[in-house]
Amino acid sequence: MAMIILLATIPSAGISAEEPVRDVTEAPATAGRGPKSLRKDFIESARSYLGTPYVHGGTTAEGMDCSGLVYRAALECTGEAVPRTVSALAARSSRIKDGAREPGDLLFFNTVGRLTHVGIYLGSGTFIHSASEGPRTGVIVSSITEEYWERTYAFAGRILKQEEIKIPDPPEATAPAVNPFPYSGNLGLRLNLTGSALWDFLPGGPVRGGDAIAELTWAKDVPVYPGIGSGVSWDSRYDSFSIPVFFSLAIPEGFRAYVGTQIHLTAREGVSRAIIFPSTLGISWTSRPARLLGQNMRFYQGIDYSWHESETIGACLRFSTGLTITYDI
Repeated sequence: MAMIILLATIPSAGISAEEPVRDVTEAPATAGRGPKSLRKDFIESARSYLGTPYVHGGTTAEGMDCSGLVYRAALECTGEAVPRTVSALAARSSRIKDGAREPGDLLFFNTVGRLTHVGIYLGSGTFIHSASEGPRTGVIVSSITEEYWERTYAFAGRILKQEEIKIPDPPEATAPAVNPFPYSGNLGLRLNLTGSALWDFLPGGPVRGGDAIAELTWAKDVPVYPGIGSGVSWDSRYDSFSIPVFFSLAIPEGFRAYVGTQIHLTAREGVSRAIIFPSTLGISWTSRPARLLGQNMRFYQGIDYSWHESETIGACLRFSTGLTITYDI
């Protein structure tokens, strides 16, 4: 009888149905495992799912997505749950420098203008993850030096206690600075549609007109995006309705310079309608994209000098403020 009472007082080794599941970052990394490496268990669990097909929202051997792989591996090696989405995992992780990465840390990727992919770092520049697209899908091992992953890599995060497991990255495995808006199409072309208000600081302002512009750039595998654009523009300072045509160079951080001309369809008396190139010089900046109504929208701010004969510098200097919608083709 005494033996029965003693056994009844010993707690269960697992997590009971009534006990709330805690996040792995809220518990000791070595809970219940003594000197055994939790990170190695985490990686071994993830590797056991190699070849599992990709299924959006999945967390089992029948199919899993990228965060589902992290969730399942953490659950199996700790008995505890981690967040189930990429954004929530990133928020919970401690961000670390690339040089401090250890096997078992998480790698986050910005594939469509926001964090949408996560993998488990294995060391030596490789990681295990569940890929939804590409020549290989499902749970696979990839290298961070592969062009797509190098281009979309954002940062590394830590959810498990540091164990000094160190497999140095080769020199070429250090990822570049994050591209705020990585290209995600197939043909290499990016279409920017911008609507903006024209304004200045002169009397009678501030709004003097508006632009609607379409610009096509090459944005695949290049550090600078060359482009060409056109559209329609109204400027009340000159009673001008025109078609701007321009060439541009942009960088991933959103800055752009352009040069072009305007074809004036109408203009007030005294304003020359001759086509002069270049007659417009400008620079602009667009913000990181945000998803709005299912579209990649960015804030747009520009300034240009649109030359007109016999006009003052102040009248030729224009500011433009608006929104840009971007499509990767």
